[in-house]
Amino acid sequence: MNDESYICHIIIPSKHFQTAKNFYEKVFGWKVEQQPGTTSLDVLPPSGKGISAELNSEEQVVVPSISTSNIAAKLKLIEQFGGKIFKNKTPVGEEAEYGHFALFEDPDGNKMCLYSEE
Repeated sequence: MNDESYICHIIIPSKHFQTAKNFYEKVFGWKVEQQPGTTSLDVLPPSGKGISAELNSEEQVVVPSISTSNIAAKLKLIEQFGGKIFKNKTPVGEEAEYGHFALFEDPDGNKMCLYSEE
């Protein structure tokens, strides 16, 4: 199966982690915990079904993440077809043990993220 171009993760803006943690745990039964080496919190549904999410204090809008095996190649295509790069390939975790991401905007101004395990 092709592991390209599906939404694999969402970033949920949060300025108050404890309030958001309590909300998602109590309302939906999700497990919310600190991501090692980051300032974000992982949000995991108890069933293990669905995409992963994180609470992030740096974002202002919900940001979907799209899986790719080659962030650099996708960033070139994004610029070629009218998108804008906000953040180039960046490690997740202290030594990229959780992969890499990049942030971009599509031609309509929607902020999105690319994610790769490599």
